[in-house]
Amino acid sequence: MTRGRSVSLVALVGLLVAIEQAAAAPAPRHDQDGSRGWACAAALTIPPGTDIPVTLDVNVTLKRDQVGNIFPAHLTRDLMVDGVVAIPAGAPTEVALVEGEGDPGAASFRLVNLSIGGWMRAVRTDVARADATGSGMSTAKKTGIGALAGGALGLLVDGGSGLLRGAAVGAGGGLTWGLLDHGSRRVEHGTTLLFALRDPVQVSR
Repeated sequence: MTRGRSVSLVALVGLLVAIEQAAAAPAPRHDQDGSRGWACAAALTIPPGTDIPVTLDVNVTLKRDQVGNIFPAHLTRDLMVDGVVAIPAGAPTEVALVEGEGDPGAASFRLVNLSIGGWMRAVRTDVARADATGSGMSTAKKTGIGALAGGALGLLVDGGSGLLRGAAVGAGGGLTWGLLDHGSRRVEHGTTLLFALRDPVQVSR
C-alpha cells in the first residue's frame, strides 16, 4: 500500500469515529430558565396521588360567569419524587375555576396545566385542598381541617394568612367557595392550594 493511500485510510477511519461520537452525544435543550443544558435519556415518573402545591398569581372573583376560566399560578415549592427535584419551585402552572362537585352553587379549582422542562403540559387532578404547609397554619388549624375532611361540610375560618377565609371543606377534604351572581367576593392572589395528581406524569432528568 502506498503512503498516500495509507494516509487516506487513516483519515476515513477518523471521520467515521467522529460521526459515531456525534450521534451518541445527548441533544441540547433549553432549560426552563432559558439556560442551555443537555437532555438525559433517564426519565422520572411523578406517581398518581402526588400532591402538587400551587400559589395563585391573580385574584379570582367568585362569580358564575367565571366558571370554566383559567388563571395563572406557580409551583409553591420544589416538587420532590424519591428525593429528586422533579419540577422546581416557581414553575408556571394554570388552574381552572370549576363548579363544586354536586353543588352548582359553589366553586373550586383544578390544576389543568403544569410547566415541565419549559413546556406547558395538561394534567388531571382532584379539586383543590388546603395547603397547610404553604399557608402557615398552626397545628390546631391543621387538625381542624383533618376533622372536617372526615366528617360534614364545615367552614375554614382562617388559613394562617387569612387567604382561605370563607372556604368550606367537604367530606373528601376539597375546598369550595360560594358563587355569586353579583358582588366582589374573591380568592386572593397568593392563596396556596394542593392538588392531588390523578395520572402519572413523566419528566426528563
